[in-house]
Formats: sequence, structure tokens, C-alpha cells
Amino acid sequence: MNPAKLIGMGYRLGADPERHGAVDCLSLAQTVLASYGIPTPRAERTWYRRLKHRDYSIFKEELERWGHQISTPRIGAVALCEGENGGYGMAVYWEYGWLNISEGRAVRWSPTEALPLVAIYCP
Repeated sequence: MNPAKLIGMGYRLGADPERHGAVDCLSLAQTVLASYGIPTPRAERTWYRRLKHRDYSIFKEELERWGHQISTPRIGAVALCEGENGGYGMAVYWEYGWLNISEGRAVRWSPTEALPLVAIYCP
């Protein structure tokens, strides 16, 4: 799927954009990275169980499996972002900015400096 088609798509935990017409931060990152030909680890069921229990430490653990920490975003980069209500989320670098899931629970593009990033990872 072309990443541009993700913009405005609604959020649903565990969703696949092709099958459900919705996305979560993991499928968002996987879709964008796939468009660049970059493989990503498969999600484990425990990942979603932990998120449902608000165990946000899973983000850092998973992103460390995806690659190493970098300081400047580039193609293939996925960021750990501070989310609403003390949680976390993922954003993926695309078109000189970040695709992420906004407060309105839909995918948006944001300039690189607009998101509160905790760390950036790249394969």
C-alpha cells in the first residue's frame, strides 16, 4: 500500500490497513517500511496483550529488535514518541517528516520537529 493512502486512516489496535481499512502504530510502521523494501519483525500476540494492559515498555523492547538507536531521522527510521495520557506510540519517517497517529485517532503527517520523540531506531 502506498503510504500516502494511510493519511487520514482511522486507528484500531491490531488492524491491518489492507484488510481492515484502519491502522495501528505497528501496522503503520510496517506498511511504510515495506514500501521501501525494509523488512520488519512480525508482531507477537503478547505485544497487543501488553498494550491493552497499558504496558508501554513493549515499544522500547520491540524497537530495539527493529534496529539500533540513531540521532537523525532517515528513510527506514521508526521513532518512539510520547503519547497522550503518559503513554507511548510509534511514528515512521516518510517524506521528510513523521507519519503518526494523531490525537484524533487518525494517521497524519507531521514535520520532524513537531513530535516529542524519546528515541529513533533504524535497521
